[in-house]
Amino acid sequence: MSDIENIKAAIDEWNNGLDGGDIERMIASCDPEIITCNNGVPTKLGTQAVRDKYEPLIAGHHIKSGWEYEHIKIHGDMAIVSGFFTGRMTDKKTGDVRGGSGRLVLVYRRIKNGSWKMCLDMDNNSE
Repeated sequence: MSDIENIKAAIDEWNNGLDGGDIERMIASCDPEIITCNNGVPTKLGTQAVRDKYEPLIAGHHIKSGWEYEHIKIHGDMAIVSGFFTGRMTDKKTGDVRGGSGRLVLVYRRIKNGSWKMCLDMDNNSE
């Protein structure tokens, strides 16, 4: 596969893990020192921060994510991805539905085995 196909596959791993309620699959797609800059919360560092954010969401909701690519630019062993995301969460107990959408910038780093790991997740959730 090409670098772009591999990056898209890495993004699919994250989204499939999120939609499937598999936090370990999500964590496996991340660099250990991932930086998360998500709308309305302080910037966080590391996979534990990802775990802390998503484990409660996964435990309490059925999640469906959407993604539309805008740009993928590769610079050596780093790649910048921009696009638009959507998310829909249905509360497992009440059935209440909430969602979000917005712009997203991801940065991926190619590691020694040739795979790509997310090292920056920055969004501006508009809802």
